[in-house]
Amino acid sequence: VDAYHTQIKDENNKIKKAVIYSIISIDLTGKKELCGFYSFFGSESKEDWLVIFNDLISRGLTRVLLVISDDFSGLKEAIKSLFPNSSHQLCYIHMQRNVRRNMEKNDAKEFNEELSIIRKSQNKESAIVKFENLCNNNKYKDKYKSFIKKLLLKKELYFNFLDYPKAIRKHIYTTNIIENLNSRIEVKRVNSGGYFQSKKIVDIAIYIIANNL
Repeated sequence: VDAYHTQIKDENNKIKKAVIYSIISIDLTGKKELCGFYSFFGSESKEDWLVIFNDLISRGLTRVLLVISDDFSGLKEAIKSLFPNSSHQLCYIHMQRNVRRNMEKNDAKEFNEELSIIRKSQNKESAIVKFENLCNNNKYKDKYKSFIKKLLLKKELYFNFLDYPKAIRKHIYTTNIIENLNSRIEVKRVNSGGYFQSKKIVDIAIYIIANNL
């Protein structure tokens, strides 16, 4: 699941900040399906996610093994509220991007190289041990104390994908699948003059993109 931030004209012909939420499912054979997309005016919020998840449930969604998302706090709480028995995977690529934002260039490069190796661990337990060792390395722990503390607090959420068969892991450790969709929505936005003319235009654009994919 992911949110794409954009601008859409409302019914009064005013250009407003908006969010397009998309949900893609993937089964254990690797088959992908766009389950839904929703556009709301305003900023990304926990309330929007609750509306979306409740709509999916009302449409028949009953058993979710794993939810893959970025680290938006409101989303995390919505998942916990409505899917208490589901695992939650935070996007591994987002974590590596955050490393680049929070560490000096050389440190970030070395840290991310280790993360790429840890991602290929045989199981979650061994990955978490390696991750803890990396984070507790004095080279990083003392220099980036606050950032490392945040990483360690979420360690379980970065490695839940390792509970699943090897063949499917490459699809579920990151939100890249849905970001591919978002990148195509972005092209449509740019080609439309920087914003969408209406919510209806958004619906048509995403319907065409999804069919093409």
